[in-house]
Amino acid sequence: MTLRPTLIAALCCLMLIGCGYPKEKHFSELEQERTNGLTQLKLAREKAAEKWALEHKKLEDQTQFADGQKKRGDDLERELLRTKKTLDEATAKGGNKAKALANCSLERRDLLDKLNKVGSVIAKVRSALKSMSDAGKLQIKLDRGFLIIALQGDILFDTGKSKLKEGAKPVLLELAAVLKLMPSRLFQVAGHTDSTGKDERNWELSMARAWSVVGFMLKEGGVPPKTLSVGGYGSYQPTASNDDDPGRATNRRVEFLLVPNLTELFK
Repeated sequence: MTLRPTLIAALCCLMLIGCGYPKEKHFSELEQERTNGLTQLKLAREKAAEKWALEHKKLEDQTQFADGQKKRGDDLERELLRTKKTLDEATAKGGNKAKALANCSLERRDLLDKLNKVGSVIAKVRSALKSMSDAGKLQIKLDRGFLIIALQGDILFDTGKSKLKEGAKPVLLELAAVLKLMPSRLFQVAGHTDSTGKDERNWELSMARAWSVVGFMLKEGGVPPKTLSVGGYGSYQPTASNDDDPGRATNRRVEFLLVPNLTELFK
């Protein structure tokens, strides 16, 4: 049996109505799902585009950094080549003089380092004797290229004598205790007189006074013998005028000279 088209359409409408699913609602939900899908697709595309842009920017920055590093390296290499060329040209023009100047600069720097070491030793000796210097028991000075520890002769000896006074011994013992802390340093003990009297007698007196001090430092003070030597200068190295009593009293003295260790300078 053949059904007419109008009858088929009527039957379809009845079926939809009978199922309780209105046609308008069906299309609305489909449209909403379609819209949601498009939105999600759009968001996914935006995220993908954003991620690609970040990766592209990162790659671009890395490329620029590498290019910059290479350029700086190339610039440095060119600068080094230019400097070497300049030095070679200067050396060629100066010949041995340029080489000698370079060696002189190195030797000067090495000598300054050694002088600084000597200065450090002098500073340590000054520091060790500071309390005695502050108390007026001795005088520390730099003279004639030496660090000098000076003791007034009238405190140590009677006029014209070489025998130590009893009052001088505590000062010498205190000084000996400091010198024993520096067993690697050498000191020359030198006697000095004023210009009164004959030169020969002044020479003998200056030597005798220096030896009296050294003998006491060795026997009573316990200073190692290898660290001390004896010298006498008579009246030929005055530090004041010999025309008056205060000046002559200043010139009568015994000095401990810190002997430079030449190996520190010329090793």
